[in-house]
Amino acid sequence: MIILQPRPAAEEYSELAARACAEAARRREPVLLSYACDADVLDALRLYRQSAALGRDAVYWEQPSHGRALVAVGAATSVTLRGPRRFADAAAAWRALAGGAIAGDRRDIVALAGFAFAADGERAAHWSAFGDGALTVPELLYRCDGGRARVTLSVMVQPGQAADDVRFPISALLETPGALPSPASAPVPMGQRDTVSADAWGRAVTALTAEIETGRVEKVVLAREVALRSQQAVDETEALARLRRGFPATTVFAFRRGSACFIGATPERLVRVEGRRVRAMCLAGSARRGADEQDDAAQGAALLADAKERREHQLVVRAITDALRPLCRDLDVPAEPVLLRMPNVQHLSTPVEGTLDHEASVLDLVERLHPTPAVGGTPRAEALRLIHEHEPFDRGWYAGPVGWMDAGGDGEFVVAIRSGLIRGDEARLFAGCGIVAGSDPAREFEESSMKLRPMLWALGQS
Repeated sequence: MIILQPRPAAEEYSELAARACAEAARRREPVLLSYACDADVLDALRLYRQSAALGRDAVYWEQPSHGRALVAVGAATSVTLRGPRRFADAAAAWRALAGGAIAGDRRDIVALAGFAFAADGERAAHWSAFGDGALTVPELLYRCDGGRARVTLSVMVQPGQAADDVRFPISALLETPGALPSPASAPVPMGQRDTVSADAWGRAVTALTAEIETGRVEKVVLAREVALRSQQAVDETEALARLRRGFPATTVFAFRRGSACFIGATPERLVRVEGRRVRAMCLAGSARRGADEQDDAAQGAALLADAKERREHQLVVRAITDALRPLCRDLDVPAEPVLLRMPNVQHLSTPVEGTLDHEASVLDLVERLHPTPAVGGTPRAEALRLIHEHEPFDRGWYAGPVGWMDAGGDGEFVVAIRSGLIRGDEARLFAGCGIVAGSDPAREFEESSMKLRPMLWALGQS
């Protein structure tokens, strides 16, 4: 059992509440009030599981190998984002909320956000709860980093509200058992089908390589959607527990909105901002892991020497550095990629680091970077047009940016790949491949199947 009971220090809390009420009255509009205090280091996934009993939206975010975790429950306030200006609208909304907030330490004011891959039309019914994007300041945030944990409670204070009447909607997070499920000894079989047949997907690859040969586009990322149905409700926490255990070097995440939950374990950071320091990752080019150490080394060496994969990777490096360089006074870009080895796949990876020379928040950088050629293609506009033409399904938040930010503009967003949407007894999984000159349909289909395996495994299907 996990019991989380933040107890605000009466004197500090009363002073903050009085300030928030005075500010709300002066502005004649609601004001965000956040109170934070130290907390015990807890199991973030158990805390997320317990949040389900509250019947509220929640977010789980953990980087197991780095000892970082966030759990967000409920919404003190939330902004639904729609249309092509969704990043700019999110940044403006966050500046207004955070800029006028009352808090003991502004670094404790945190919002969680997620965005669809594209805002190019109506969302499919199963993505309706997510929209083109959403930014939420949770009622309760548990945050752990480097062995130190904090809990932040937030509420919107209304004009005319008295300080004595200000109460946090969540003052304790459940007192019910929160044990994680044990991996099922006999997973429940799930029916499985591709939204698009293998033959149709192969024809789309062929059509895209023909477009590339014209010179109008260099790369297009084509995705597959696999739909699964179970005989019982799918437990996203069991899937998350498997992902955390099997892929500790990734960012394991879950965004639960209404009856749907978007989960994944992504190896791909889009951007992280800490003060003036900015870090991004260029990730493109893939190969399987070897059957043994010798085979694994051979697969890695072949990937590093593969002209097609190197060309695809360099497109991503070029796009990310072009997006960041105007904002940075220095940018460190290694000349050669390295291998990023995951349990089931290895990728070409180039880390990029720089120092910001202009005022820019993490959301400003997300807008400049998304979508990178790793998940969209290049040139961007033409690649997105071809994706819309050849993918007969809604990606939703798959391959979109998901992450968090604080009041100072710091934060981190990852690219939501190796992911899936769970609704009741259904799950939809996604995987994409970069199509460039020389792409072979059979090889690309095999690569996409390899990328689907982590989520299939998390659901007990492989």
